[in-house]
Amino acid sequence: MQRVTKGQTQTLVLATPKPVSSGTLTVTRDRDATVVVNAQNVTLASEEVTYPLPAQTGEANLTAVWTLVNADGTQTVSERIEVCSSRTVSLDELRRYKPLDDVRRYPSSLLDRARTSLENELDEAAGVSFTGKEFTVRVDGSGTTDLFLPVGRPRSISSVTVEGAALSATDLAALIIDERGGVIINPVPWRLGRANIVITGICGYQSAPGQVPFAVSKGVRYMLVDSPITDRAISTTNEDGTTSSLVVAGLRGAMFSIPELNSVISQYGTNFGLA
Repeated sequence: MQRVTKGQTQTLVLATPKPVSSGTLTVTRDRDATVVVNAQNVTLASEEVTYPLPAQTGEANLTAVWTLVNADGTQTVSERIEVCSSRTVSLDELRRYKPLDDVRRYPSSLLDRARTSLENELDEAAGVSFTGKEFTVRVDGSGTTDLFLPVGRPRSISSVTVEGAALSATDLAALIIDERGGVIINPVPWRLGRANIVITGICGYQSAPGQVPFAVSKGVRYMLVDSPITDRAISTTNEDGTTSSLVVAGLRGAMFSIPELNSVISQYGTNFGLA
């Protein structure tokens, strides 16, 4: 998966193990099958192909299909593209931390992959997206005016279907969103049923709160830079002979080996979908 920020033109990159002689790219928006890119030529390099994705106006889930020709023939690669509200930390901010400022050892593509991987892990652990994203969920109709969603911090609702029938723009405008509670309140009770309601909208933070950028920066550096201390160590001996305890993922309730990341989960984590 590649993650891009809404409102910005960004380059999609696909690594290619073999040289490519030509290629095309089609990008489709998942929610309505709209084609946003239909490129007959992509930019070729020795180990990758690229294409500048036009700025997207809002959060969305996209599917990119690369069709590439190499010495073995034609191959098709499909991948998910997520258009988010914002990133937890910029690449420029990451490069403030040595040795990540070394562009040769730590190219932007490497930093971006590590950043996306850590953002996904942090979102999963905290139960909320720190980058903001589009969601589509199928839930049970409650028979009451309250509908609990299995997503953290729903911010807006773009479409709702109840047993296959779409709510009108007027009905959507009447919905009230309890962002912190993860509840959608309808003046008319939701029809009781099993998996009979499909909702699409935007959830998560508009921008990363508080110490999240700093925590992600430390996490990315930890992921990419070798440490003289083994990952299994639970303590280290200092030069003065004293011993310091280390934070280890999986011990004492820690989700990560970086204290700041654990603090983010504690401070901003969300429990959703509980009546």
